[in-house]
Amino acid sequence: MLDYFRDNGSQILDGLLFGLGVLAVYLGAVFTGALIRSLGGAGSKGLTFAGRYLQGWFYHLRGDDRDIINVTLNVIVGNKLKFDTIVADRRIWFVWPNAYRQALIRSASRRTTEDNPVLQFSQVVKPPKTRFGRMCRRCGDAVRNMLTSAKVEHNGKSRRVRLQREDDYKAVYGPLISLVSEKCSNNDSVDLALGRPMDEYRFVIALTYEQLSNLRARHLRAMVMWEESLLNLPAESPRFERKEHETRFRTLQAIARQYRAHPERFGVVNIWRPKGLYSIAPVAGGETIRVRQPQEAS
Repeated sequence: MLDYFRDNGSQILDGLLFGLGVLAVYLGAVFTGALIRSLGGAGSKGLTFAGRYLQGWFYHLRGDDRDIINVTLNVIVGNKLKFDTIVADRRIWFVWPNAYRQALIRSASRRTTEDNPVLQFSQVVKPPKTRFGRMCRRCGDAVRNMLTSAKVEHNGKSRRVRLQREDDYKAVYGPLISLVSEKCSNNDSVDLALGRPMDEYRFVIALTYEQLSNLRARHLRAMVMWEESLLNLPAESPRFERKEHETRFRTLQAIARQYRAHPERFGVVNIWRPKGLYSIAPVAGGETIRVRQPQEAS
């Protein structure tokens, strides 16, 4: 045995060194791959953080953030405009998960003006004037017909129908109505279902993006107001706690004008309150006085 190792020791040593070399290469490849993956993950997270930081800095610099929305209740009491936050600031992808819907909302916010801060969605598509434009229009219609068609069964016969596109205003205001109802109507709607006498009030929801000329932050705001107060706004501007709140009253005036002309373009939520708990007496200037009934005060 010793003679065998003495004669073949060099070959055995070469094989052992070769195996160790292969093992070292394998371990190096594994370590290098893990290192590259770690650096790649850290790099992608770093780029994501840098992108969000730059975007946040840009929005901070301009006082402009179309990715934020909140819901505020607006009232005029004692000839003074007051408002309260019903739903705090949220990212729009929490309210509208559909990314295409988010793009439509951002685009509509860019089209708002100082005189018209209410978001409007384009409904009319102008017909193309060129031959190439008409050909693109026909191809687009063919693709949409193929994507929106579905097979239905009717009276034992199957046929294909084209699904109707969802109305933009209903799709936008539906989640906002749900948010306001969740915050304001839960207990009272249950009492209504159980047969308790209730008074019903209609509140109008308007999605706005105010175009300001000062340093006040701008973002999407769903403004909520009692329908009776909205339709009977005072002719003269009420008092404000801050000078920059003067824009809010002009926005309410724009909402009132458009709501009279196109009520279907707004959201309406019904709020119930126990009957007889309050008496509502309208006075001049759209102001209201709420008086607790004597039997309920005790």
